[in-house]
Amino acid sequence: MRFYKNFIVFWAVFYFAIAIIGRVYTYKKEIFPFFRWSLYSKTPNKLVYPYVLVNKVGDSVLPKPTNILDLYSVHDLALTDLKLMVNNFYYDIEAFPGNKNAYQGVFLNVLPKDSEFTLYIKELDLSVEDYKETEKHHQVLNVKNNKINPN
Repeated sequence: MRFYKNFIVFWAVFYFAIAIIGRVYTYKKEIFPFFRWSLYSKTPNKLVYPYVLVNKVGDSVLPKPTNILDLYSVHDLALTDLKLMVNNFYYDIEAFPGNKNAYQGVFLNVLPKDSEFTLYIKELDLSVEDYKETEKHHQVLNVKNNKINPN
């Protein structure tokens, strides 16, 4: 039992020593963020999730727009790879704000030629307590026959 009392006292003294030394001798006033939540305040409050809805695959017109992640029999890609490809596609398109047709990446080759799909984004504001009320969907662009048609 004495070991545990010494153990707790040792770590308490160590913790307070780091806190005091950090407050007195460091530029940012602490060595590790023990006393504030700045570590957690660096996360963004506004999130953007891109997703792709497919209208037509090759010659086949789908009855309703379908998420590209659900068409795994068509593209034969792992879901994590495809999610990363959709994110990269969106951020590459946003890198060319004036000329979206400049995109020459591999995402246009995921589906067969003559396919039609639409890139959307879902935006959420996490700074609001009821963040689900802030959910907004925006259409970014259409792709028909591997040609980008901006909105």
